[in-house]
Amino acid sequence: MKKFNIIIILFAMALLPQMTIAQTAIDHLYEKYSGKPGFTSINISPAMFQLFSGVNASDSSPQAQKALDAMKQLKGLKMLVYEPEDSTKVQAFYNEIKRTVPMNKYTELMSVNGEDGKINFLASQDKNGKIRELLMIIHGGDETMIMSLTGLIDMQTIAEISKSMNMKGMNDLQKLGEGKGKDKK
Repeated sequence: MKKFNIIIILFAMALLPQMTIAQTAIDHLYEKYSGKPGFTSINISPAMFQLFSGVNASDSSPQAQKALDAMKQLKGLKMLVYEPEDSTKVQAFYNEIKRTVPMNKYTELMSVNGEDGKINFLASQDKNGKIRELLMIIHGGDETMIMSLTGLIDMQTIAEISKSMNMKGMNDLQKLGEGKGKDKK
């Protein structure tokens, strides 16, 4: 029995590095910068999504029902926005995002380049092709933002939810749900 326990402990120790790799791309940055000057951090836990999905909406429209159904599949949202007083520091944070995020683990769904900046939508899929993480990176002007949405993500439903959100970059997300999930440059 003692030998069995030692084997289990060794197995768990061997898996520990793999478990830390399973964190989302934003986790390291979020832990490092949350609460620091110039940073706004937002974390919506799985419990909050469950709370949202359990609410009886007074709006019984099909759109409202789709939004509630989508929320049942979401596991979390983390967002980190950097707006330093010295806007020259924005580029350094953007470069750190590019170094930290394992881009080879994501598929670029869309990128939007404009005079105001750049927006990238990236997705991480499971073996069955289901999107498990949607990553949005916005860089431009005097701010940089990274957002990670995790769970079982249906792009059409997320696009419908995004129509009601007034957040920079989310209007571009609607295009993904309209079947335009290819690279846009």
